[in-house]
Amino acid sequence: MLFFAQGLQGTDFVIASISFILVIVLSLSLHEFAHAFAAYKCGDTTPKIQGRVTLNPFNHIEPVGFVCCALFGFGWAKPVQINPANFRNIKKGSAWTSIAGVLMNLLLGFLGYGLYCLVCLSTADTLFVTLILNFCYYLFFINICLAVFNILPIYPLDGFRFVETLTKYNNGYVNFMHKYGNIILIIFIVFFDSLLITLINYICTPIILFWNLIF
Repeated sequence: MLFFAQGLQGTDFVIASISFILVIVLSLSLHEFAHAFAAYKCGDTTPKIQGRVTLNPFNHIEPVGFVCCALFGFGWAKPVQINPANFRNIKKGSAWTSIAGVLMNLLLGFLGYGLYCLVCLSTADTLFVTLILNFCYYLFFINICLAVFNILPIYPLDGFRFVETLTKYNNGYVNFMHKYGNIILIIFIVFFDSLLITLINYICTPIILFWNLIF
């Protein structure tokens, strides 16, 4: 059963599933597009040559990662390959490229809740409105989850890549993470999920308060 449709049945399950799948495809695709676009604008043509500076989801979605995301709430897309040597400024280019995906997710999450509040003003009670409401809320919540998860400074996540650009080459932390980061990440997911939930709530709360002031 889809991760975000647990406990739902019938029409509610179908609507939630369709909304969730659409949001996952959109969010993962735009996350990777942001990496590719940032790298390209900073001087690296590698993502452009490989067809990653595009909004086409087929160029970004990795089937196994997508299925895992749908079923378990944890997955991945095709990583964007870059060549930092092509950047006009290696430090700045690497920093912007590493953090671009997280910034995209934060933007999508912010806009998602605004759209959710806007659709809530509708008095229509149709399946289409319900679908849009589900889509907008998932767009908000899933993207905040993706942003919080990816900002963790653990290899191979974006947060680690960003920290790596700010630290000296070949330092102890970077070397340690390259060796044990995958193991640490699994341990974090399994045993520290409550910390992730707390961080997600910290980001969600001000966004909700902001849009509630407007609507």
